[in-house]
Amino acid sequence: MFNLSTKSDYGFIVMLELAQKYQRGLLSLSDIARRRKLSSGYLVQIIQPLVKAKLIVSKEGKGGGYQLARNPKQISILEIIEALEGKAALVKCLKHGGKVCPGFAVCEAKNVWAIVAKEVQVMLKKKTLAALIKEVVLKYA
Repeated sequence: MFNLSTKSDYGFIVMLELAQKYQRGLLSLSDIARRRKLSSGYLVQIIQPLVKAKLIVSKEGKGGGYQLARNPKQISILEIIEALEGKAALVKCLKHGGKVCPGFAVCEAKNVWAIVAKEVQVMLKKKTLAALIKEVVLKYA
């Protein structure tokens, strides 16, 4: 249904790491990469859209690193997904406004998916990074 890329998967790992260290200093990508056994080169690519979306701030140089731009209670899951994947949509036709489907104009299914997509977006907007930490990370730690 909702097909997120590896970019989002790793992006959530980075965001969860930063959220757990919120207000306790900067975290380097190399530390995250080493701890999670991920490519630091790939994490550099992932971090850029998160910084651009103002979800993360960075400090360069010695002692530099990354931290969340806001409290984890103020960062929604939808913001993270859209920073990494672009506008969220359940089906391609809705994401591209019918340009990828010749039957878009007469398709009843698009209306069903539009309703479902809106409900998913509302839920993802309500769910915060802090809630994820409580519900998932701490539960399985």
